Amino acid sequence: MASTGEGISLIARLRQSGYLGPGLVFAAAWALSAGVLVASGQGFPAAQAAIGAAYLFLAGITVWVTRAAPNAGPESVRGRTWVQVGVIAAFIVLTAWNGLVFHEVPGAGPVPVWSDLTEWLGSVGDGLFGNGNYLANPVTYLVLPLVLLLLLGARPPDLGFGRGHRVGRVLLLWMAIPVGVLVFAIATGQLTIGRVVDRLVSNFMQNGLWEEFLFRGALQTRLRKLLTPGWAIVIQALVFGAWHLGLGYTNTDGAGLPPALASTIVLQATIGLAFGIVFERTRNLIAPTAAHVLANSIG
Repeated sequence: MASTGEGISLIARLRQSGYLGPGLVFAAAWALSAGVLVASGQGFPAAQAAIGAAYLFLAGITVWVTRAAPNAGPESVRGRTWVQVGVIAAFIVLTAWNGLVFHEVPGAGPVPVWSDLTEWLGSVGDGLFGNGNYLANPVTYLVLPLVLLLLLGARPPDLGFGRGHRVGRVLLLWMAIPVGVLVFAIATGQLTIGRVVDRLVSNFMQNGLWEEFLFRGALQTRLRKLLTPGWAIVIQALVFGAWHLGLGYTNTDGAGLPPALASTIVLQATIGLAFGIVFERTRNLIAPTAAHVLANSIG
């Protein structure tokens, strides 16, 4: 059993690391969200809690097998960084709004110019690939924000496209379970190899890399220049959860926006927290993207 002194030392180390405060805020947001779900008649999210715990367990192992990235300290050109955050925030809001429209959330309607653009991209993508999201999502989640960020002074290596750290071992860690599940499904006849390939391609083309860039490569890295790594990880995770509000509305059978938001904080934000940790520790988008695609493919 750890002594009281050791317990105090652990808390002190957590405080010094800068992760204690952000971690407590995330835990409080999660607990409040679970309470909202219970109070609104949705019940305690036991299954979502178990899934989130599994993601965070793997994130914990990721921390164990990697080294902390150096903290470069506050950004010297803070004004420019805040402008970059503003650009990213605009794309997050606009793409989230598309999700509200898709899930038929009351009050969500077309946005001038933006809706015309995404509809056009969707129609072109449908003609080229048979799925409009295969073009609309890469362009609106990655291409457009990336171009603007580069014009505002960001560099590709600072946006998740640089050299990684121990990416291979982290990939093996995060691939083991989903690959095992997919192989078992194929072996038992539940899925065909073709169906598995379709799932992997679909999840890569519709969300994988594009969502990872928008939230981890773009938002988290910009926040890290302004805040501590802990706050950058937690804030992007909570935003990632809220971004799925339309999905939350559907998953709670239209019970209202508070339960919808609560459901996304309980599950999607927790997943975003785990992927944020993976990105922070591996320093590029390869591992979180692979984890994202594989996790969605077995869901």
